[in-house]
Amino acid sequence: MITIAVINESKHIDDTAINEMLPIFAKQWNRDLVPAWRVDPAELVFIARGHSPPDRAWWLVWLDDADQADALAYHDLTDEGQPISKVFVQTIRADHASESVAATHELCEMAVDPTINLAAQDPQSAFWAYEVADPVESDNYGYEIDGLRLTDFVLPSWYGFEHAARPFDFCRHCTDAFQILPGGYAQRYASHGWQQITTREASKPKILTPPPGSRRDRRHRGRGRWRRSERRTDR
Repeated sequence: MITIAVINESKHIDDTAINEMLPIFAKQWNRDLVPAWRVDPAELVFIARGHSPPDRAWWLVWLDDADQADALAYHDLTDEGQPISKVFVQTIRADHASESVAATHELCEMAVDPTINLAAQDPQSAFWAYEVADPVESDNYGYEIDGLRLTDFVLPSWYGFEHAARPFDFCRHCTDAFQILPGGYAQRYASHGWQQITTREASKPKILTPPPGSRRDRRHRGRGRWRRSERRTDR
């Protein structure tokens, strides 16, 4: 059982609002994600201000403003090498996006690729990063549990293994492997290194300069040059 310590460092969302979402986040993880990806079950434990999270716990931290360009949320590693997801409340609201979709986006990706180094090879020998919510990222493709909107996520079949067949994502929006829905993207490693692409048909994917410290930046630079996220903010 994975323990995910939930910490609120935001001034714009209160502890009660976060606590009300946690059972629903746990239901998505344990009911939907576990059988789809064979990840370990998880419990989400809210950590009150002034208390320390359990040793070896993974982290879900709510903050106000993004510390990376163009990021509503992202997942990283703590100084101890444990997975951490950051959700930026003010930045999400300024983008008119869903906080619960952003949070579950990172939880799903943290579950499937906690060390941010997994990828699958396609028949053309390119590698696709295991960022399972990115191709179906738009809030519109999400689904509801108990009235709360959560992210969609792709399934193992999306990565085009031999005899892969529908469904390719949990909500059944994708009709083929490696399909990227409008508003989504994926990270692919080919002859020119890691590239971010927005459509499956792109023959020459646009190469973007990733924000420093982002997942794309870490993949581009390689593990030996990573700089880990700060473990926590002042509490």
